[in-house]
Amino acid sequence: MKLNLKILALLLVGLFPMLSSISYADEAPESIQLTLVVTDADKINLTAVKMVEKGLNAYEAIKRLVVVGVKDTSYGPQIMSLSGVEAIGNRYWALYVNGAMSMVGAHDVILIDDTFIRLNMEDF
Repeated sequence: MKLNLKILALLLVGLFPMLSSISYADEAPESIQLTLVVTDADKINLTAVKMVEKGLNAYEAIKRLVVVGVKDTSYGPQIMSLSGVEAIGNRYWALYVNGAMSMVGAHDVILIDDTFIRLNMEDF
């Protein structure tokens, strides 16, 4: 009987530190707020706000809010159309993140904090 109690005590002491590292399936991933604005003069003026998973890239988050047409490039997907409005000729969808023009594509922008993204049709 004493041996059984010692074994039980060892098991409980050994398992206790592991309890803090157990992840439960019903725990939701951490979320951030994404505000997306899409503009092209008189063709489109869209604003959407959505909670998305922290760590998601901006391209995947944008696809959850609007229909996106892309062209695959060696740098990653290039946004060619948003909600049916296409960038043709010398026009393109300029990406602004938190008010500043992004120096990388939407695929490389990782959403860590609440983020404001503006996609504006511009000329080269």
